[in-house]
Amino acid sequence: MIRDRLIPAMRERFPNESFTFSEPPEPIASLPAPQPALGRLEVCDDGHEATVYITEVTHGHFSCYDESLTPEQHEATITSDVIDFLEALFADRVLLYRTPNRGMGGWTRLDLSPESERIRRDREYFLWLRPYQHQ
Repeated sequence: MIRDRLIPAMRERFPNESFTFSEPPEPIASLPAPQPALGRLEVCDDGHEATVYITEVTHGHFSCYDESLTPEQHEATITSDVIDFLEALFADRVLLYRTPNRGMGGWTRLDLSPESERIRRDREYFLWLRPYQHQ
């Protein structure tokens, strides 16, 4: 199970975060966001993939489609990808966005995008630790 790799990796990499850990079908890890507008961070083990939710904004799926890998290698790849994303999120290198009616949301990795996200008037923007200030 992905959780068997992911939870120890999260505990090791983020020892100062106040995660609550659970068993599926509950989120395997949850953490209140530092801004109420974001809700909670929840990580779910969906069997073949992990899903990361920012409950009031959006969610993303972390999968591995390389059929040449063993199940253990799939889990290791997914774990690595989730840890990498969480590191970027906690360092404010992920720009979160949603429409005001919350019908659509997403994120952009600021550390991986060669061009900055196009800011649109019909979206609300957030960083994990602080409000987003468009320059």
